[in-house]
Amino acid sequence: MSDTPRARALAKELRAARSAAGLTARELARALGWSEAKVSRIETARRGILVQNVEAILDVLGMKGGDRERLLKMARDIREPAWWELGRELPQQLTALIDAEQRAKTITDVTLNVLPGLLQTRTYTRTVMEASGVPEDRIDDHVSIRQVRQGILSKRNPATLRCFIDETAMTRPIGGAKVMADQLQKIISAVKEPNVTVRVIPLSIGAHAGLSGTFVLFEFGKPRPVVYLEARRSGAFIDEPDDVALFFDAVERLEDHASDLEASQEILQKYLEQYESEAK
Repeated sequence: MSDTPRARALAKELRAARSAAGLTARELARALGWSEAKVSRIETARRGILVQNVEAILDVLGMKGGDRERLLKMARDIREPAWWELGRELPQQLTALIDAEQRAKTITDVTLNVLPGLLQTRTYTRTVMEASGVPEDRIDDHVSIRQVRQGILSKRNPATLRCFIDETAMTRPIGGAKVMADQLQKIISAVKEPNVTVRVIPLSIGAHAGLSGTFVLFEFGKPRPVVYLEARRSGAFIDEPDDVALFFDAVERLEDHASDLEASQEILQKYLEQYESEAK
């Protein structure tokens, strides 16, 4: 299976491993008895990545231990369709995002105008999608997909989710008071789990490092981190280290300015009680 998010992720890791070993694609091809074009097709996911080919590459690179087993597992799993690839025609941007969520060890979500997608209720998500113009006949499917994506927070080895939420997102009554109350209650319940933290960026601080735009920072452990930028009906990944470093810097700045966990909980509770009162 070529040119899928998982294939591209493995191809990127194989390129990085070759580079770390100090070999050019031509030198690797010569050592394997392959053409340079074959190595190029594998490293760009333009050719189906076979387990035996990955084994051969790792043998030449001298990779052993946990890193070797991890890459071989990626190669074995690459031929098994993921749940989001079964019977669905999803945009490439969305499948890439889901794949990143599935593989991430830590996800840092910086949100401005809406509450984090991985913590949204069905009704809140539906309201946002309706307002953004998602076709009516596709909304149910998209809402369900977002709910299933949240499973990464409760699987056996769950991802760690860190959210920085601009207080503005709580002042906008998306869906009305009842929807907002249910949504805030879900977030308050979520932060009781050890792998989920939410910090609120209070209105009182004025300008802050997140105002340049919403972004999600994915950290995978061994593979280098990437940043996902979402725009209307589209999105893009950034993986150049110098560019990604700018977002790590933004997160550090937000950590300095956001309310601490206890104060953030108090802000969430304040808005919950406000919307509960309005919903009566």
